[in-house]
Amino acid sequence: MGFFRFRRTISLGRFLRLNVSKTGTSVSVGRPGATVNVRGDKVDGTVGVPGTGLSYRQRLANRGCASVFVLGATLAGATWLWFA
Repeated sequence: MGFFRFRRTISLGRFLRLNVSKTGTSVSVGRPGATVNVRGDKVDGTVGVPGTGLSYRQRLANRGCASVFVLGATLAGATWLWFA
């Protein structure tokens, strides 16, 4: 049996995206090849080879406090890359 999926990505800048799906929202920071995604209390990091479909994803944090820290560090890094 199949099921329907819904996902919409809204660009909020060069390295920042808001992802909306039927199960909730998340924020992605990064560029093709390296991305950090924050959704609720979970933080996932993904690295891959752009254009090949090959990637590796790992859970970086599972708790609210850790995800706030990782998101802050990621946003600081993205801001630095934006203006560098």
